Amino acid sequence: GGGDGFGGLEAVVDAVASELSRAARAGAKPATICVVCGRNAAVRRRLASRDWAAEHPGLSVVVRGFVGDMETWLGAADVLLTKAGPGTIAEAAALGVPVLLTGFLPGQERGNVLWVAEKKIGALRTNPRAAARTVAAWLADPATLE
Repeated sequence: GGGDGFGGLEAVVDAVASELSRAARAGAKPATICVVCGRNAAVRRRLASRDWAAEHPGLSVVVRGFVGDMETWLGAADVLLTKAGPGTIAEAAALGVPVLLTGFLPGQERGNVLWVAEKKIGALRTNPRAAARTVAAWLADPATLE
């Protein structure tokens, strides 16, 4: 979590990339996925080594490791996908960025999931394909992001 990246990151990125590429090929606005891997250098290397344009036409993917200016990245985002860590949720909420939670640590982060739902600032989708469909739907209908 946090600077270490969240579990299942590669599966989520793959699913979202496939869904947004499919949407772009069907006429949706081309998208960019910014993947911040934190201190998980192995995941960063694997994601950065891929030819995203060839794999997923109509999509750009930017891969970074740990960043010291997360507020800048969040400020540029239409949607944040993350695990239910309180710091990241708070940053996104302060910036008005909708949050799609892709997982949580049982017990200590369950309350964060409930808070996101209660405040209507996001949702929980633990299945990567379900997360991808939700992101595509939110981006296709900007009113759902407000």
